[in-house]
Amino acid sequence: MSTSPNLSVLICGSGIAGPTLAFWLHRFLPSSRITILERSPVPRHGGQAVDLRSASVPIVQRMGIMDAIRAKTTTEQGVEFVYADGIRKASFGASGNVEQQSMTSEFEILRGDLAEILMVVTQDIPEIEYVFDEMMISASEEPSGKITVKFQNRLPTAQYDLVVGADGMMSRTRRSVFGHGPDDNDYLRRLGQYAALCTIPRTADDTDFAQWYNAAEGRLILLRPDQYGTTRAYIAVTDANLSRFDEIDKLMREGGKQEQMKWFEEQFRGAGWQTDRVLEGMRKSEDYYMQEIAQVKMDSWVKGRVVLVGDAAFAPSPISGVGTGSAIVGAYVLAGELSKSPEDIPRALKQYEEIVRPYVDKVQRLVPGAPQVANPQTAWGVWAFNTAAGVASLPIVKRFGGLLGSLLPAFGGTNWPLPDYHVG
Repeated sequence: MSTSPNLSVLICGSGIAGPTLAFWLHRFLPSSRITILERSPVPRHGGQAVDLRSASVPIVQRMGIMDAIRAKTTTEQGVEFVYADGIRKASFGASGNVEQQSMTSEFEILRGDLAEILMVVTQDIPEIEYVFDEMMISASEEPSGKITVKFQNRLPTAQYDLVVGADGMMSRTRRSVFGHGPDDNDYLRRLGQYAALCTIPRTADDTDFAQWYNAAEGRLILLRPDQYGTTRAYIAVTDANLSRFDEIDKLMREGGKQEQMKWFEEQFRGAGWQTDRVLEGMRKSEDYYMQEIAQVKMDSWVKGRVVLVGDAAFAPSPISGVGTGSAIVGAYVLAGELSKSPEDIPRALKQYEEIVRPYVDKVQRLVPGAPQVANPQTAWGVWAFNTAAGVASLPIVKRFGGLLGSLLPAFGGTNWPLPDYHVG
């Protein structure tokens, strides 16, 4: 590995991919100067549960933060599918096996807790600087190969060897540098699901199992425990008919939280089970946010010396179960390839894309029919889904499902060799 030149790198986004990339860049190229830009005025350490699976697990182990992650797990012991009567359930416990994980990962952690852990291990490194309440407004490549970046708020115009967009599925970096895509769709593959996410008070009805409840018309309530004595709620509407979402699309662009919440309340009218409690909790929550569930599909994540990583490049969607894991994998490989040829950044970016693309193709491959197959439109469909869940929860079926799950990215397997890079 070459030890020169020392790179000047701007990373847009302080979530999961950005700090992971900074960690490994510093490990491989310790003299490089790294700036992590975050448009929020404070660290964004909120969010729902995420999990670590497949190739991301050995990367995290090499970072030395596994004990910190285990100390912050959500306490979730498995998933229960609640039947339409609100009483009967089909239960799936955590497997206890990293290689054959169940729907609940062995490393289930709140996104904000993981982001905080990653910040803690990078923020005191002199060569890594976090800048909040700031964003890039333009990036132009000079004949010298440097990238000239202009900022919106207080930072002066500066030049970098590399600019990295690690700012999520709705990446502003992607939009600024790569445009809106060939179909003017921001490179999004819409999956026909919109979700509201929030934290609500815990009650005696909540357990250490996540509770999944389906109602007709593609309505889903998923309640998950955390280690802070509250409950994380995922409230989703699913429909293959995308015109159903015309109103909420408009409200996401032009409306406020109150209008969005009203849309969800109207959608869930008469849904049963704990709907009233969940919607009341949503109204009172301090961390409500909503998102369209989609994948990012791009032919290339590289343009000159600007590169995308994590959800900004290849979001597989929360449905995949590997969104966080793929961000960690992408960041690690990008840092590793830069360390192999820091004097030839275009070559390093080409290698990054060639190595990670087969992995991304695997993790973006959803279960056929997802998410509609797990969110039926009719009462009969809900009954059939619950019946199938009940059969799948039988011990003999679970044993077979564990073997099958080992082949799926969401349950631990990708059949993809993780590259090994060496510290110089």
